[in-house]
Order: sequence, then C-alpha cells, then structure tokens
Amino acid sequence: MINYKSNWDRLGIALSVVCMVHCLMLPLAVLALPMIAVQWLHVGAVHTLMAIVLVPVAVLALVPGLRLHRKWGVAGAMAMGLGLLSTAAFAGEGSVAHEWAVPLTIAGGAILVVAHSINLRLCRSCPACAEHGDGH
Repeated sequence: MINYKSNWDRLGIALSVVCMVHCLMLPLAVLALPMIAVQWLHVGAVHTLMAIVLVPVAVLALVPGLRLHRKWGVAGAMAMGLGLLSTAAFAGEGSVAHEWAVPLTIAGGAILVVAHSINLRLCRSCPACAEHGDGH
C-alpha cells in the first residue's frame, strides 16, 4: 500500500528545497550566465508555478496529519511558508514584496521544509497514523 501521507510531505520538502535552491543560485547565475539566460531564470512564471504546485502538496500533506494530531502549529507554519512564497510569486512589479521576492521565497521555502519535516516526524511516531497507513 502506498503511504500517501509520507509521500506528500517528502514531495513538499523536495519542492520547497528546489524553490530555495533556485533563489539561492540566481545571484551566481547572474555572474556566470549571459543576460538572456539570467532573464529566463528570474521569470516570475517560475515563482508562480512553484507557488501553484506547493499549495496543493502542502494541503494534501497537512490535512490527514492535522485531523489525527491536532498540531495547529504545523498548520500555522505551513500557512506562513505558503504565504511568504505566494507573496513573492504574485507581488506586482514595483511593490516592496517584488523587490524582496528572493528573500521571501527562501524564507517561505525554509519554513515549509521545517513544517513538512515536523509533520512527517509526527506521523512516523503516531500509532493512529500507523493504523491508517500513514506512519512510514
């Protein structure tokens, strides 16, 4: 039987790390690549796509664990991480959030990695999750 709960958390961690790496590598890409490639890397569509993908993954990972564990702090952390990522992804040109897109994305991704990791750890140590097939 596939363990959807653990897989959603693992996917959420992986996508959040990819998002953070993208933003951390951007300054290096600016120095290393021609201007055309840099523009491709910084296209807002990348941030928008990541935000659109991360939201359902976070919800699918969180809801089953939240029903069993009632750890609202994990839900709050995921909401905060998604909020920071979404703010960076959907900020209008010229806004303060647009200027801070990279730090907001890195912070949001880091918070999501921590929240998914805690959620995964809670499910691994929870007898109710093991009973529902969500514990490993």
